Amino acid sequence: MDYQLNASHPDYIQIVVTRVVEKTGLAHAMSAVFQHPEYPFKHSLWDFSAATGMGLNIGDLREIIGTLRLFRPRDNNFANKVALVVPNHMHRAMAGIFVSLATLLPFEYKLFKTNGAAIKFLCPTIPQPD
Repeated sequence: MDYQLNASHPDYIQIVVTRVVEKTGLAHAMSAVFQHPEYPFKHSLWDFSAATGMGLNIGDLREIIGTLRLFRPRDNNFANKVALVVPNHMHRAMAGIFVSLATLLPFEYKLFKTNGAAIKFLCPTIPQPD
């Protein structure tokens, strides 16, 4: 799995994932986001549109949820919205399971088919084309 992190937008950090999504690569990408100095102040947009496969199982998803519990910012006013852009139907099924498991976390995860819809969720006051 490869990823590109882009923090140029004032409201969110975008992570574009390519190749096959797997646990180790996802852990590296998550670590890069968590260590970014603007992470507590910006929401996250994970774009899996260019991913070529999903190499995760439910056990992997549970481990990822466990890791996410450790990275909650200490300030209660942190940017807690996370948009997952997953247009592929098969990949959306796995992402949907992840969103269901993540309901116990202090983050608001939502699944989208397009970047425009995800950005509307992250930045509701900024008009976006669909």
